[in-house]
Amino acid sequence: MAGGTTTEGSIGSADFEAQNELEVELVRAAHEPGFRDAFLRELLEAEVFLALLLADGSRVEVDAAGNAVVPPGARLELGPVEREGEAAFPFFSAPIRAQAFYRQDHVIAPDKVRDLFLRHPETRFVLNPGSDYAVDIDQTDVAAMLRGDFTAH
Repeated sequence: MAGGTTTEGSIGSADFEAQNELEVELVRAAHEPGFRDAFLRELLEAEVFLALLLADGSRVEVDAAGNAVVPPGARLELGPVEREGEAAFPFFSAPIRAQAFYRQDHVIAPDKVRDLFLRHPETRFVLNPGSDYAVDIDQTDVAAMLRGDFTAH
């Protein structure tokens, strides 16, 4: 688990200020390995965010109320992420993490980690790619977490 340095008055680093309880636990686990099991247990049940990119070059529009509007017929897909030469499924602990990683138009969609892992059991995942607190979760980790083993990582 990667980790940054804690700055006075905040949890995280200069580039990563915790936005929610999951991120507080993430930073704590990065700095204090004894909290890693609790973080992984919390992560498995957490709501996280996916960044869906417009695959066909379309642009997200904004309606009069300020809501994002995807053009009819636009195809959305996960943006590619590579970790150590291998494709990984990106997900984020807060919308701001996806916004920092993807500069092009995208739509944020909430999802549950357990559901992601169940739908994609043979997939390598990365939480918060490109951030000071990125976490790689490989297929072995996914299987262990789904069976309730949070210590084998």
